[in-house]
Amino acid sequence: MGRVPGSPVTQLAQGARQIGLELSQASCERLLDYAALLRRWNQVHNLTTVDDTSKMLTHHLLDSLSIAPFVSGDRCLDIGSGAGLPGMVMALAQPQQQWTLVESRAKKASFLREAKARCNAKNVTVIAARVEDYRPPTNFDTLASRAVSTLADLFKLTGHLHHPQIRLITMKGVYPKDELKVLTPSQQDMTQVFPVEVPGLGARRHIVVMQEALEIQS
Repeated sequence: MGRVPGSPVTQLAQGARQIGLELSQASCERLLDYAALLRRWNQVHNLTTVDDTSKMLTHHLLDSLSIAPFVSGDRCLDIGSGAGLPGMVMALAQPQQQWTLVESRAKKASFLREAKARCNAKNVTVIAARVEDYRPPTNFDTLASRAVSTLADLFKLTGHLHHPQIRLITMKGVYPKDELKVLTPSQQDMTQVFPVEVPGLGARRHIVVMQEALEIQS
């Protein structure tokens, strides 16, 4: 797909609309402020390989927002959040959702805390830990990840967070057929893969949704 035309705010709003999100100008500006902060930190700390402003809009902001139609509930956790992708982006775009960003690397956790403060993201909690060591006081509705590990490893890493209504979302590039093959039959039964188109991004993207529904457990 071609580059989304117009100013950055217009590009972001139009791209989000194609995904199915209506973003206010204030939300767009906060997301762009976050991207600018990420770019500044990146000059010193190398948080991401994408450093061009226009590419950040497509490869980071709109790419992260592509999970929005698949998120269930308002209590969400981003597994290995890195620089806040997709969790910080989703939190800035969807203020009604509460996002917990779990990141074990100190440098990236520090950036997340700075982004939370600078962008006034009151619906964000930053946890500097490995997800397998994190024991939350209450259940989450959705667990999300972006390029963290294989599907089988995600099941293992997050097993202590699973409950009958949990939804596990992970972002992939090409269709993950090899990863799907090594899942157990019950894991395969609860897994669906959806192709998605990110506005302005020509690369292939897929969203994997793993839903532990009550009927699957019975």
